[in-house]
Amino acid sequence: MNSVFEITVPVFGIGLLGYLATRLGLFSAQAGEGLARFVFDFAIPALLLRTFANADLPADMPLDLLASFYLPVAVFYLLGMLIASRLFDRPFAGQVITAFSFCYGNAVLLGLPLVLLTLGDAASLPYFILLSVHALSLFTVTTVLLEFSRHRESSVLKMIGGICLGLFKNPILLGIVIGLSLNYLDMPLTGAVDTLAGYMQNAVAACSLFALGVSMTKYRVAGQLGQSIAVIAAKNVGLPVCVYLSCTLLFDLSSHWTFVAVLMAAQPTGVNAYLFAERYRTAQALATTSVFLSTAFSLLTIPVILFFYQNGYF
Repeated sequence: MNSVFEITVPVFGIGLLGYLATRLGLFSAQAGEGLARFVFDFAIPALLLRTFANADLPADMPLDLLASFYLPVAVFYLLGMLIASRLFDRPFAGQVITAFSFCYGNAVLLGLPLVLLTLGDAASLPYFILLSVHALSLFTVTTVLLEFSRHRESSVLKMIGGICLGLFKNPILLGIVIGLSLNYLDMPLTGAVDTLAGYMQNAVAACSLFALGVSMTKYRVAGQLGQSIAVIAAKNVGLPVCVYLSCTLLFDLSSHWTFVAVLMAAQPTGVNAYLFAERYRTAQALATTSVFLSTAFSLLTIPVILFFYQNGYF
């Protein structure tokens, strides 16, 4: 149990430090936005580029790992839309925000430093493989559905062009694509370039967790509590349980890969749910409340998962 605290206390402690520093006026929200942009636009893309460029990737994409995680994700996405429609009478755009909140976890700002501190760089490859599909799949599906809701009368080509441009401008996806391309061309990073990327990689854990703490000062319980509880039940508990069952019963993955998949599934609802809600002017109260409460509840669920892993239950 001590080892669980040794992992979780620094992770959540850095986030708490960022939260308290902002609340006490010692660190500005604007500075936090700049720090978050550094993490998203520079540090994490450099980490992903270096990881994929230098990794000893499997000859074939591990489809069993991807399927064990993304099949439950697809089910929960559809379930989120159904629950939002039937139980809470949400319009189509609100159903999409609910579905996204059910499935999209804070895999970068919280999950990435957590897995690096738990497993180290060398053992984190399955997490990076899952991460390489995470934003691409869920961002694309959610953007398409929300754009469809907004521009049902617009041309399909215009809609597709906007989506493709948005994905191309995503620095995290660019880091993954460039790293995989260098790996495929057998051009690993070396010398000063590798050292530079390594320095950027070392900044990810502390900076991302501190930025997460700063960002949490923006969120609060703002309404839609009943639906937010449904989001928490699905994202913090239901999805990790279903991913575990998928990994062990359907695909028979190793304990290490199962743990990585479950840990990623257990990440709280990501702040991008709020960003999507703000951008499309729909379900803002739901997204705000869900992000805040899901992150708070993960203080309980993530240590439990770490405890089970370290005691051989995976």
